[in-house]
Amino acid sequence: MPWVRLDDRFPSHRKVALLSDRAFRLYVSALCWSSENLTEGKLTDRELTLVARVRDMKKTARELEDARLWDRVEDGWMIHDFLEYNPDRAKVKADREANAARQQAYRERKKAEQDAKRNADEIESNGVTNASRNASRNGGSNDTPSPSPSRPVPPTEEPPPPPPSTNTPGTAVAEPSGRGEVQPLIEAMAARGMNISWTFQATEWLELRDAIRRVGVPALVDHAARAWQAAKTTPYSARYFLTGWTGLQDAPAYTGPRAIPGPPSATSEYLADMANIAAELRAAEDAAERNAQ
Repeated sequence: MPWVRLDDRFPSHRKVALLSDRAFRLYVSALCWSSENLTEGKLTDRELTLVARVRDMKKTARELEDARLWDRVEDGWMIHDFLEYNPDRAKVKADREANAARQQAYRERKKAEQDAKRNADEIESNGVTNASRNASRNGGSNDTPSPSPSRPVPPTEEPPPPPPSTNTPGTAVAEPSGRGEVQPLIEAMAARGMNISWTFQATEWLELRDAIRRVGVPALVDHAARAWQAAKTTPYSARYFLTGWTGLQDAPAYTGPRAIPGPPSATSEYLADMANIAAELRAAEDAAERNAQ
């Protein structure tokens, strides 16, 4: 935007101080007009009525000529020494172009930053939800799919927890996957319509794995479903449920190896025979009562 330079002593200058109010207004308005329209101080006779609304325009213009503030030229006036205090047309246009280039560069830089952030968010989200959506569309199959080699991994995600130990009683060993024992929980959550981001620190992955071993995937999913319904806004990250999951303490029933029963003992055979005899006696008594009737 162009602007006009005025010295702070402008009103008290000897050429200006003696002007009438109309001439002072016309002079200042002409400065602004020339700067706005890049005329470099030139005012034509036809434009004079557009510069300011004052009475006796021609008489007022002659007053500025007499004060040597305006110089008469062919078909108009030149503001005296305008270009000594104000930039010319070329300088104003160059400044405008440079300012436009700076603004364009700023907009492009901000757009690039926003695109980079959006791409990072999509990579993190798609790395978790794509396989989950597939499992949901396939009817929520309980089979654990093998991870795709091209599946993107969010750059901020910590390495997955170690695979389960086969020496732990009552713990079902999950199929090997990119997220170890947590993968069945991810798929079960997706099957229930809870598609969320799974980004944890290494210690948090281990806490989640321990919770799965302690209470099992169904218990964690049921707990998350209740929290999902109670949430004021839809959760977007598994971190929302982590505190509740790690606080569950009810262990599932033991599903490890069972003792193989051995041959029946003499005592058990005796008790079985007595039970059979008692049943036969009760049946005989019932038959006798029916015949008596």
